[in-house]
Amino acid sequence: MNARKSLLFFCSILAGLALLCVCFPSDGLPLVGGIRLRFPALAEVMGKTEEQEVAIFEEVDTLPPLTPEELLQMRQDSLNDMQMDKFRTYCSTDAARIYLPDDDETYLDELWETLQRADSQHVRIMHYGDSQIECDRITSLLRQRFQEEFGGMGVGLVPALQSIPTFTLSSSIYPEDVPQYLAYGPPDMRLDDNFYGPLARVTHIPEHATIRLTGIGGKDYACSRRFSRITVITRQPATLLLKAGNEEEAQEMELSSGEEPCFYSTSLGRGVGSATLEVQGETDILGIQLDGATGISMDNIPMRGSSGRDLMTISRASLRPFFGRENVALVILQYGGNSLPYLNRDKLHDFKESVKQLIRTFHDLAPKAKVLFIGPADMARNREDGEMESYPILPELNDSLRAAANEAGAAFWNMYASMGGRGSIIRWVEANPQLAGEDYIHFTPLGAKKIARLLYDTLRLYYRYYLFRTGQENVELTAEDTAAVMTTTEELQE
Repeated sequence: MNARKSLLFFCSILAGLALLCVCFPSDGLPLVGGIRLRFPALAEVMGKTEEQEVAIFEEVDTLPPLTPEELLQMRQDSLNDMQMDKFRTYCSTDAARIYLPDDDETYLDELWETLQRADSQHVRIMHYGDSQIECDRITSLLRQRFQEEFGGMGVGLVPALQSIPTFTLSSSIYPEDVPQYLAYGPPDMRLDDNFYGPLARVTHIPEHATIRLTGIGGKDYACSRRFSRITVITRQPATLLLKAGNEEEAQEMELSSGEEPCFYSTSLGRGVGSATLEVQGETDILGIQLDGATGISMDNIPMRGSSGRDLMTISRASLRPFFGRENVALVILQYGGNSLPYLNRDKLHDFKESVKQLIRTFHDLAPKAKVLFIGPADMARNREDGEMESYPILPELNDSLRAAANEAGAAFWNMYASMGGRGSIIRWVEANPQLAGEDYIHFTPLGAKKIARLLYDTLRLYYRYYLFRTGQENVELTAEDTAAVMTTTEELQE
């Protein structure tokens, strides 16, 4: 059909409809069952009648003008909607986003609500991981940021024998040859009954010991350098003498609760930076807590060579009393790197199922706590030609871990994708050799800070998203926004 014929066709259709509007009875045609078929009159199709138009304008004239406050609120709502769109875009597309179970954007709300109450109660975050978090790497910066934001002090739960130095706590024990038992590592360091406690390690005191603890780290970790409460967890009752700060005389610590394990706790006023603990009598020390009375405590619990499965071998009797008395709001599990060299597609399913079981273990121990699983970072190896390459199975492993976490009701953060994906560890080292070790696996303290900042900034963004969704935070109106609204108000009033 050519253009002329098309035009004639449409004109004939319009003419037919107009004729139908004129000829059709105004009250319609009666049909069966009392139904009437109606068709609009030509005046209704062509536009409003003069009387109708006058009535509309009179109604508009009677509407009250908007106040400056109402106009400002309209502007505020528009900016908030734009910010919410940015949040939702990030949470659905960005490589560094947190994958929430069932894509439930409210999954972390209870965590944020608990952290907001940390000014009046004690809140604990526990960070378990492999050697990637040794020396308090990653955890230390996260702890500092959480304590700056929500309050709190102290380095958290630490072992009596600090076999690997950290840059947040100076620790020593005498005699130095006291035995230590681990839920992971060499078989000759295991306990028969697996009574390891929350640190997955036990320090055995045969007769007596002196333990000295001093917060360090400078301004980078200022919050964790001091503590106002010390708690010692032992398996058997013992006599514990505590000398805190500049005190000259030691005070005996009182048993606060428990039969096995036992909890000895002492408040230290406004806080101290050091303490000396005298242990008298044979006992096993499951851990020492250096905390504040309120605010955030965050524990660094590295397990060299572990894939996380060792945690499930620990006696529940050594764990439940701790989790029962502590207000654990978040458990971070960071594993997968140690299993990577031995994994293939056939073994991924079994590893996935073990991760789901691990997450459910912590759900059982701390039902109110949220769990965040962090997959392994990019790791590289030498090819036959001598060139470095990322482990090929890393993307599939992280996809499998994400599925495991979400299916078990936990959140997941893909550290591999967040740092740049395939080859990123190689690019990091090429850009700055001080970011990672020569093994192209472990972060240096500087590299750990970089990844920790990325993780905290991501968590902080989700916290702001929560604040916006719940109406606790808005986009701040600029002076230009306010001036524009006032100008609009003046123009409307003229």
